[in-house]
Amino acid sequence: MLHYRFQNSIRKMTYNRDFLKKKILLEGSQLKKLNTDTLYLEKLAREKFYMKKEDEDLFIVSRKNKKNKKLTSHMNE
Repeated sequence: MLHYRFQNSIRKMTYNRDFLKKKILLEGSQLKKLNTDTLYLEKLAREKFYMKKEDEDLFIVSRKNKKNKKLTSHMNE
């Protein structure tokens, strides 16, 4: 039983290690792109942080999720 627990723990740690390695590579490439590509930086600032230029108006359009709609309809019943 103890051997099974250790094997399971090793599998989970290996999965987490591989996941984090991929995430580090992705974050590194995004950081490099942010430092070199000003258009990407501007796009990211506009989309994620809702930044705008002085002479622009900002409109935020949100979509309702069908799952949330079903949940709220069941809650009201």
